[in-house]
Amino acid sequence: VGCIDCHVEINTKKKADHRADLRMPTSDVCGNCHLMEYAERESERDTILWPKNQWPRGRPSHALDYRANVETDIYAGMSQREIADGCTMCHTNQNKCDNCHTRHEFSVANSRKPEACGYCHSGADHNNWEAYNGSQHGLGYQGSKDQVNWNIPLKEAVAKGGQKFPTCQSCHMEYQGKFTHNTVRKVRWANYTFVPGIREPVFGEWGMKRFDAWVKTCTTCHSETFARAYLEFMDNGTSESLDKYDEAHNVVRKQYEARLLTGQTTNR
Repeated sequence: VGCIDCHVEINTKKKADHRADLRMPTSDVCGNCHLMEYAERESERDTILWPKNQWPRGRPSHALDYRANVETDIYAGMSQREIADGCTMCHTNQNKCDNCHTRHEFSVANSRKPEACGYCHSGADHNNWEAYNGSQHGLGYQGSKDQVNWNIPLKEAVAKGGQKFPTCQSCHMEYQGKFTHNTVRKVRWANYTFVPGIREPVFGEWGMKRFDAWVKTCTTCHSETFARAYLEFMDNGTSESLDKYDEAHNVVRKQYEARLLTGQTTNR
């Protein structure tokens, strides 16, 4: 693979004008060669469909993460465009593949490491990387990662690659024993638990099917009893936290309705 394959046309023999013919490769360009991986990622659009449209169709997902970024009141209304586009740095998986497969090495081995996910899944509003690193899973990974052969495919990472602790990829890219680029088939809380009405599908038939899929994933290492108990513990804890959120939100809402809160004329 050479520069011209991605930036002009695959296997082309023609000359290219750097000012007129060059393109910045988008994910569909990658899909010309990596068709299965591209199709798996695109299938997220049809995989995560919320029972009562708690989220828009196909979201949240990598396949539609750019739309999720720009189709918000905050993005549209913020006058400081550089700040608004700060989130765009990560919300580009919809359009390209090199957030995970860093250019120009495009190392598959590196993309199998949690650091590839931590590039975006970190920070105050979604501190997944920090939570993982502080967990037993993350601490175990950090202590043993140099002993793992990251060139081994995910499905054989434990048996042949020497992987002893789960990574983001080994849990979130797995579904019913198979690994693909569709990462949303087990999504339930969807990272933002305060989305209105999200509890109903989580504890309904839709969510419990995904719960059972998570149990199967966890039983790769744990007993089913432990997996179910711990997942139920997390669900109930999240639900109880939402009760407290709703309580506080109602206080503020009543103050707003009583016109006790002064508005603001500028962005924060």
